[in-house]
Amino acid sequence: MDDYSEDGNVFAIPGLWKTSSLADLSQHSIKPIAFQLEPLGIPLSLDLCAVNSACSQEHIAKLSNAQEPGFGIPKSLDLHLPDLSTFQYGPLEDLGGLDSSSISSATESFEPPKVLEEDIWAFSRSNEKGQSFAKFKSWETFYDKEFTEPQTVYVSEGGPRVFDAALSMGFESTAEDDLSRGPGRVIQSGPIIASLLQLGLGRDSLLFRYDQEKESFQPYIEDGRMSGYSLEAFKSLSDTFIGYGNQTRRLRSFIEETQVSGRSSPALVALVGSFSAILATVQAEIGSVPNSPRSLLQLQSLFEKPGLVLAWLSDIVPKVNGVNTDEELLSRLFQVAESSEHTAAWLRPMVFQVLTSASRPWLESAGSWLGLNTRTGFRSQGQPPSFVKVSEGIQKPEAGRGVKEYVYEFHPLSMPSFIAEEDGRIMFETGQSLRMLDAHRPEHPLLRPPLSSSIEKPSLEWRFSWAQVEKIQERAKKYELNLQKAIKDFDLFGQIVPLEHEHCGNSEQTGIETAGLSEEMAKAYIGASIVAFERPLPALTAGFSDETSNLSTFDGCGISDMPEEEIFAPPTSLLPVLSFNPLILAQARLINQACLRLLFKEYNLRSHFAILNRYSLFGDGVFASRLSHALFDPELPTAERRRGHSRAGTSGLKLGSRDTWPPASSELRLALMGILTDSYWDTRLRETASLFREELPGGLSFAIRDMSEDELQRCMDPNSIEALDFLRLQFEPPSPLDAIITPSSLVKYDAVFKLLLRAVRMLFVVSHLFQDAKDRARYSDFEAQRFRIESHHFVSAICSYFFDGVQANWSILERKLNDTEKELEQGGTESISKLRDFHERVLDRMMFTLILRKRQAQVMKLVEDIFSLILHFARYARSKASGLISDADQRTNVAQIYEKFKKKVRVFISVCRGLSERRGQGGTTSQHNSHDLSRDEEMSEDGSNTIGQLLLKFETSCFYAR
Repeated sequence: MDDYSEDGNVFAIPGLWKTSSLADLSQHSIKPIAFQLEPLGIPLSLDLCAVNSACSQEHIAKLSNAQEPGFGIPKSLDLHLPDLSTFQYGPLEDLGGLDSSSISSATESFEPPKVLEEDIWAFSRSNEKGQSFAKFKSWETFYDKEFTEPQTVYVSEGGPRVFDAALSMGFESTAEDDLSRGPGRVIQSGPIIASLLQLGLGRDSLLFRYDQEKESFQPYIEDGRMSGYSLEAFKSLSDTFIGYGNQTRRLRSFIEETQVSGRSSPALVALVGSFSAILATVQAEIGSVPNSPRSLLQLQSLFEKPGLVLAWLSDIVPKVNGVNTDEELLSRLFQVAESSEHTAAWLRPMVFQVLTSASRPWLESAGSWLGLNTRTGFRSQGQPPSFVKVSEGIQKPEAGRGVKEYVYEFHPLSMPSFIAEEDGRIMFETGQSLRMLDAHRPEHPLLRPPLSSSIEKPSLEWRFSWAQVEKIQERAKKYELNLQKAIKDFDLFGQIVPLEHEHCGNSEQTGIETAGLSEEMAKAYIGASIVAFERPLPALTAGFSDETSNLSTFDGCGISDMPEEEIFAPPTSLLPVLSFNPLILAQARLINQACLRLLFKEYNLRSHFAILNRYSLFGDGVFASRLSHALFDPELPTAERRRGHSRAGTSGLKLGSRDTWPPASSELRLALMGILTDSYWDTRLRETASLFREELPGGLSFAIRDMSEDELQRCMDPNSIEALDFLRLQFEPPSPLDAIITPSSLVKYDAVFKLLLRAVRMLFVVSHLFQDAKDRARYSDFEAQRFRIESHHFVSAICSYFFDGVQANWSILERKLNDTEKELEQGGTESISKLRDFHERVLDRMMFTLILRKRQAQVMKLVEDIFSLILHFARYARSKASGLISDADQRTNVAQIYEKFKKKVRVFISVCRGLSERRGQGGTTSQHNSHDLSRDEEMSEDGSNTIGQLLLKFETSCFYAR
């Protein structure tokens, strides 16, 4: 087999072997040889003598009739070699001398060469007129100076013209209208290569044009080809370049449509900007080739890697086309980056740069929300990122000015997929806390804009190597330390003290803000500003030039030539955590620490929690006693309006001793007046009395609960358990304490207050049951006596369980607050959201203990029925003591009520036993869960088996043990 190679193209022609000369062909009687051109599969018949017609017949005959083998070498010069069959190692025998005639003839014909001054191996560079090129030396010319080199006899060495002739001879009978099967028309190589180069770049050229209807490039000459190539081979190559051109055209069209459209998202605009820069870089790289390609193989090699880039960009377009939000676009781009993790090493930097460019708008928005934007500084009223929904709240007057509050909601579905939901919630809560800090401490160092603060704020950016990850971690640590020092100086001096290294000009941005500062501070700021102005300006570079610099390595290198940090790069799935979390967590710690200090030190959060415990949870015994007497004591003067009676002095509502209900608003105000104020100030200012007492914290006062029509009807019965459900405590924590004491938590406090108020009423009722039987000697109704004893035991046990459960859960919250304050003094941080969630979980646990959860409604209904039966019995007892009913009627009614009471209690005890057995490990897990809850670990609201404690209170006397 022989190979034909021109311009790097190789064609194999089977059936033709190499010979030394045409004499060999004549000796073997070579006839015209039929062969097939392997790439084309076209049978050809070629006459070698016709192809080599330039060879002289005389010279062929001379070579064929030569007596000496070896192209005229005399036989006398042949070497006498030993016989191989009899050859032995050792000294050689005398082979005899050469024939003298041969020596003499060779000596006569051989002339010693002349000594040349120039290098004989160098190519002749002379091309002057009349001077021929130097001839190459060969063995034939060495022995025969008149020897003329014959023309080649190989088709593969005949050049592209021989190949074209072969194609033409094979297709003489082809129909003219069938261009696909014809040999094609030969076009000069220069225009073809130039046209294909422009085609690969997506441009019209001399031989190719773009058809708008077909949306593809079309050749002007359908059967055009390059000399030395078959039509099929050239079409295959041109189709490849047509694909490159079509991809480039589609990318440009996508870029133009996106930039013109007014509905394009910022991330999509940034993405097409990176596409445009990549296309420009590809064209610049191809255009910067020092020597234009001279063959199709060179041109194909030149477009090898740019073609992969165009294919990769074209695959992205359908994935991001039609995307409505930045988050969805970034999520899909990150998936593409993950799938490209194991692609060519030279392509990965470009993939990351495209992701970086598209992510920049969203990262800047998220950085502004976190207070990390170095360009615009912190703007509380700026456009928040898409995962934050803002709505206007109620405008509250505080400190003599109206403060408009905004309500922020977190939407995790609007977060990119590469940000974990937990990290997204941290980002949301950090930004929310920062705005709370801005509403109450706008001069805080965390809120100072970059031009007035010498602390450099890092921004959220992608990091793709371990070295970059370590660098951003060190930068975040340095930022946190510098800002902690600034916050400490701010807490001590009320202003930011410039750091010592700031006067040396190390910070990138330094500004002047001397208003309200001392003379020393103003001089320090002015000195720092002078140093900043004296520094040289930074070099300005194009925005995307650095990002696309990696595309200049299209000539490529192996993995062994790559930097080590790029070979052992972090996995793509870990890049978001390694790139963003150091800055996000550092900013979260700083903001949480500042906000907790604001809540605990300046707004005294502990005092407001104490108010809720004392009044809403009946933790103040003085308040509970005075409220009980004001509502139930029959011996207090009534607060009802009566003609001829003065209502001056202390009065009460006398619930249970009156028939008219509900009381009027004036009666309610008169009966409850002074209870909250006296109990609060007498406890707080027992030693220093004040004539002008301030308003209670949080606007603490009694109020009327909003109720439905059905609930109002039940409240109108003074003997029902719902008679006092209209009364509630109104407490509204001031801002920013509402970040911890939320409206949902206040609803839970109100539910607990309503239940505890019922418990106080039941305790008062059962304690006065025995006072209604004034003459015990004449008392002979044993069922009524048993009813009094059992009802007193039941109410005492369950009310004791209620109050103990409230205080047990509240002690857990107290320990948590103590731990938080200690950590705050030691520099630790606690998230506001975690403290708020802990508070909510304590209230949920408390409501479960008090049987107030929705799934416990049936159990609470049993308790309310039992309380209602006790109240009905108390009414009959008062009527009997007043002589309003007879003994027989009283016995009948009491027997019926007592029978119902026993059944209800029996059912309640059995339900409590079932709940206790279902919970299992009650006693030991209670302490364990309380311990875990005090350390803010995850715990369900029904983790401890408090129902077992209630059963223990019931069965202490073994009365219900049967």
